[in-house]
Amino acid sequence: MSRIQRAYPILVFLSITAMGWAADSTITIQVYSEVALSDKVLSQAEGEGMRIFQRAKVSTVWVNCDAFLASTDSRCHEAPDRKHLVLRIVPKALGGAESIFGVAFLAENGGVYADVFFDSIATLHRDCGASIGRVLGHVMAHEVGHLLLGSNSHSSVGIMSPKWHREQLLRVGMGTLFFSSEDTRTMRGNISNLEPSFARKESVDEASRLGSKPSK
Repeated sequence: MSRIQRAYPILVFLSITAMGWAADSTITIQVYSEVALSDKVLSQAEGEGMRIFQRAKVSTVWVNCDAFLASTDSRCHEAPDRKHLVLRIVPKALGGAESIFGVAFLAENGGVYADVFFDSIATLHRDCGASIGRVLGHVMAHEVGHLLLGSNSHSSVGIMSPKWHREQLLRVGMGTLFFSSEDTRTMRGNISNLEPSFARKESVDEASRLGSKPSK
C-alpha cells in the first residue's frame, strides 16, 4: 500500500465557545511554545501561518513569547483582545487523546485563546509525509481561523473543513490548503468590524471531528 493510500489518524479540532492592509487591521498572534521546538521548525510554522492568511488578504504578525520566563518583547505584554490573540503549543490535549489536534476558546463572535497539541501533530507529520513545520503551521492557521470567524465556523471546503481526507492532506503537503472564498469574506468582514473591547465570556460551542478515510 502506498503512502497516499494509508489510513490517516483522525484529527479533531475543538471549538469552545472588505479589509485592506492598513496597519490597524493587522492581527498579532502571541505564540507560547511549551514544547522544545527548534527555531527552524517554529519559524517555518509561523511562516506557513502568515502565508495562509496572506492568501486571504489578512495581515498577521507572529510574535514568539517565552512560556516560562518574562519576555523582553513588548508585544508579548499586550493585553489579549480580538486583534491580539494568544496561541499555545502544548504537548497534548488535557485528556491525552492523540486524535485531538487543537482547541479554540470561543464566544459567539470570536475568541482570543487557542491551543494546538504537538504530539498529535507530530504523529500526523510522520503519517502524511509533510514537514513538521508545514503541518504545525496549517493546524495553527485552522485554530486562529476559528478565533477570527467565530462559532460554527467549520466549512465544507478549505482549511476550515472539519475533516481532512486524502485531498486535504495532499494540499497540506503542497502548501495549497487555504481559506475558502466564503470564509475569507467572513473573516475580513469580522476584522473590519472589530470593537476595541472584547467580552471574554467563554462557553462550549462545538466539538467537531477532522479526519480522513483510507482510499479504496
